[in-house]
Amino acid sequence: MPRVLPFHGVRFDWRRVALKEALCPPYDVIPDAMARRLRAGRHNAIHLELPAGGKRKYEAAAKTWRRWLDDGVLIRDLIPSLYVIEQSFEIGGKAYRRTGFLGSLRLDEGLRQVTPHEKTFSKPKQDRWKLLDAVKAQISPIFALYEDPGSRVRKVLARVTSRPAAAEGRAPDGVTVKVWRAIESDALAGIERAFATKRLLIADGHHRLEVSKSYGCRGVMCYLCAEEDPGLRVLPTHRIVAEPAMALEKAAVTCRLKPVSSLRALEAAIGKQASPFSFGIVSKSGRSWPGRYVLAIPTEASARGIRSGLGVEWLARRLFGEQDRLTFTHDSREAASMADGSGAAFLVKPVEVAAIRKAVRRIGLLPQKSTYFYPKVEAGIVFHEIR
Repeated sequence: MPRVLPFHGVRFDWRRVALKEALCPPYDVIPDAMARRLRAGRHNAIHLELPAGGKRKYEAAAKTWRRWLDDGVLIRDLIPSLYVIEQSFEIGGKAYRRTGFLGSLRLDEGLRQVTPHEKTFSKPKQDRWKLLDAVKAQISPIFALYEDPGSRVRKVLARVTSRPAAAEGRAPDGVTVKVWRAIESDALAGIERAFATKRLLIADGHHRLEVSKSYGCRGVMCYLCAEEDPGLRVLPTHRIVAEPAMALEKAAVTCRLKPVSSLRALEAAIGKQASPFSFGIVSKSGRSWPGRYVLAIPTEASARGIRSGLGVEWLARRLFGEQDRLTFTHDSREAASMADGSGAAFLVKPVEVAAIRKAVRRIGLLPQKSTYFYPKVEAGIVFHEIR
């Protein structure tokens, strides 16, 4: 079974550093402009998560870590804790609230019940290895999902969140974050017992997980959220190709193409399609292409062999070649803007968590950037020293 245990977290002293001043997104989703703004803050977690300093950035992060500990900016919790996290946010004008918790996922046992879903790449793993080796702490958590149909775990979390939060702040992306420490023996034991029969699906942080395992860490800081949580959102990750001629040519022979009037109309048309492989194309119109906004419905023949049931696998196997350099975004407007000129954007359908779990069981690892779980779990809530 996967074991998720309380740990002695290292965190900012919230009496000295407000949570809103500390938070930053994970390293791989921080735009350059945001990075510059956050680095202007003295005590923002970006100085550890995505340090500046060129070739000496890992050394800079380690020095910052030691200085903050020596100055009392960072403190160690003496009692092993689980850290319950509530994130409140909006998508499309609708309000959501997601509740999960941070614990230490043991890496020396029970990992057969922990399933990754995306491929990893050497460059980000090398980066995270160097940071871990320098600081000797995990700065941001991985993200895993568990099934909780009877609300056994969520009832425990609800008891914890019924009292005032220990800290609260607004993250740079506009998400409001509340934090509680769970130290009560009955709460901790209840969660540990509940996980005796769980299977975990890694939602985010595959590179950090692999690095922690290969480094020899006993545990990895892990955010866990129930698949049934109403605030669990999965956004589509759209693909943009700078030189799309070959991909567009393939689309023309493997799909029925229907031009529509606008980006909004295209998104609505994608959502109405029963086929999970249907997608949208935003590109420059011309003699050989029917319009700026085009709905693409793959033929039954082209869908044969796509065992995952996901559009991202169809695109990876039927449209894109190794020569295609893809850029990714979960924002359809940004994708359309990036397609201006000679490029093209391929808008994919959103998927549910159940479909992702089913796809992983069928084919194993999915193509790069198949999912975007929103919101990300911020760095700066708590840190996990390695031993």
